[in-house]
Amino acid sequence: MKSLRVGGVEVTALTDVEGAFFGLGQIFPGVQAKQWKPYMERYPFAFADASTLYGRVGAYLLRLPGGRTLLVDTGIGSAALGQGGGLMDDLAAAGVGPEDVDTVFLTNLHGDHIGWALTAQGEPTFPEARYVTQAVEWEASESYIGGALRHLDALGILDLLDGEEPLSDELTAIPTPGHTPGHSSLLVGSGSDGLIISGDVIVHPAQVTEPTWNIAFAMDKEATAYTREMFLEWVEADGLTVAAGHIPGTGFGRVARDEDGRRAWVSLDETGDGDVPTEEEVRHGGGAG
Repeated sequence: MKSLRVGGVEVTALTDVEGAFFGLGQIFPGVQAKQWKPYMERYPFAFADASTLYGRVGAYLLRLPGGRTLLVDTGIGSAALGQGGGLMDDLAAAGVGPEDVDTVFLTNLHGDHIGWALTAQGEPTFPEARYVTQAVEWEASESYIGGALRHLDALGILDLLDGEEPLSDELTAIPTPGHTPGHSSLLVGSGSDGLIISGDVIVHPAQVTEPTWNIAFAMDKEATAYTREMFLEWVEADGLTVAAGHIPGTGFGRVARDEDGRRAWVSLDETGDGDVPTEEEVRHGGGAG
């Protein structure tokens, strides 16, 4: 289990499920098989074999000053992809019980982000938490989750955001629409010392170089590609660390330029726990992959 510190915030990567999920042609229907070859060589950890993606359904635990505990996304749940999801075990290993979480931030309301939000009986898994997402996402979600989370509203524990909004002195919700109408990311800190939890803006490291490559589940393909390009420009320019919940391992990485001057993903999984690395440390700490 890996953690990074961003100022006074500790960000810990959690995993619900990791494995060979989809055929490449199924999850990236617009990408030809031959186009994957250079990325298989660069990012072997993100492929199960020559035709299958190796991915992760992850979440992030944030410990804030003052004792606050926030969870970003809740995985697929207890019946994740035919197997039991491990998110609750990871939380327990981090020393956190369901009652310790005071905020659940949902980047989007697709099923792989809300699985542990409620118990099998329809009650909040995290009984002391406020559940937070964008108002646009909540209003649009009927088409893809139906009434699965309506009990949160009935209980009065749902907080809906209106675009870019602070959640605390250290955290800011950033709209990143396209994958879903109200998709948002969570910025921790700012500038080269900052980290952004990106939800589904980046689900595979190849998309850092190929921002127009959309997965099948992106609801608005054009908007998703535009958001991804703008996102990549921003995180590269500001030197932000990215926490990408579907990239295997921890999903911690940086955007840097490769030997051909193209953007590439630089995994931080080989570094030890500690502070978010500087740009100098990223440049000299290993290649993209």
